[in-house]
Amino acid sequence: MKSARRYLEELVQLGPRGSATEGERRAAEYISKELERMGYRVEWQDFRTTRDNLYLLPLQVASLLLISALISLTYGDMFNVLALLLSIVGISLLLLEVSGVPIETSIMPRYRSQNIFTGFDDSRRKKVIVSAHYDTQRASIMFHPRLVDHLGLVFKVLYAGFLLVPVGILLNTLRLQLLAEVLLVAGLAVTSANAVFMALCEVTGSYTQGANDNGTGVALTLALAEYYANRKKEFPGDVDVVFLFTGSEEAGERGMKQFIRRYSRALPRDTQFIILDNLGAGKVTFLEGEGMIFYRRAGSMLLEIAEEMRRESGGRVQRMRNLLLPTDALPVMATGFNAIAFLAKDEKGRIANYHWYTDTIENVDMDLLQYEEEFFKEYLTRVVKALSKNP
Repeated sequence: MKSARRYLEELVQLGPRGSATEGERRAAEYISKELERMGYRVEWQDFRTTRDNLYLLPLQVASLLLISALISLTYGDMFNVLALLLSIVGISLLLLEVSGVPIETSIMPRYRSQNIFTGFDDSRRKKVIVSAHYDTQRASIMFHPRLVDHLGLVFKVLYAGFLLVPVGILLNTLRLQLLAEVLLVAGLAVTSANAVFMALCEVTGSYTQGANDNGTGVALTLALAEYYANRKKEFPGDVDVVFLFTGSEEAGERGMKQFIRRYSRALPRDTQFIILDNLGAGKVTFLEGEGMIFYRRAGSMLLEIAEEMRRESGGRVQRMRNLLLPTDALPVMATGFNAIAFLAKDEKGRIANYHWYTDTIENVDMDLLQYEEEFFKEYLTRVVKALSKNP
């Protein structure tokens, strides 16, 4: 059996794995071959998606809002109705994106990506799905080590600037022109600054090695797949364990959204999703829920078992309420399934080398990775047994 460390070393040798790029495709082929070696029937789900929504989607929303504000300020009167509708469309696209609902929000060109997973039948047998995304994000000034701790403030300013525009247009429609002009000018200034910032990030960003994000999650999921393949007879026979590797998570959970869109009807409603992401340094951390605006709570059984193991861990495991940017758990929970996300974070909630050039294998805590391998074997075993006992 290969260890998680060995899988990680092999994966990073393939180079950067940007969403919907050839690098991502090479990683998919590697994962598929490893699963086939273990004896699994491997399924590919091909889909087309944009390569970036972290920078380009806010840029698209900002463009709509800038046009709306200029129409309202320049023409006013009946044109305010058109301006208000355009601004509502822009805000709606943003709300849909952060909600996790599997609806496409971007108009940018699409490229080939894929999900890789171990085959399952359409029987109504209970299922546990262990999942990790294998693509990597682009580092940019947004994630500079001196700025990354202030990302929450950056996004609050972003959203506040966006909201000033429709509110200003509405006030202009109601002929409260002085206040409307103040809000619209402020909205224009903040939204323009946001647009320039996102464009700068888009143009200057480059892909990281992605050893932590999310080579560690992939390596652990492959190690769990091999563990399960060798000990399947020791697990309850009425529960299938599926191992899912999603592409284009960094483009807004596009891989998981495509998987849910295609297979949600084939999955029992009590299917449990375990998401592994960014597990290279710090303490093992499980999230109580996710959602920047629309908060979704993690599955109760998954949380109970995680909490039970936290108490047994001697301080090596912690729980936190939320994460600023979502994991693949959000679209799962938004569709009504139970999910939980595990990451590694320090006591203040920081992810090591987050979306930065220092996200290399040299900065992965291999002792932690070894501990996590045993931790998740036990966690998976407990979840499967608990699900089997549920009526």
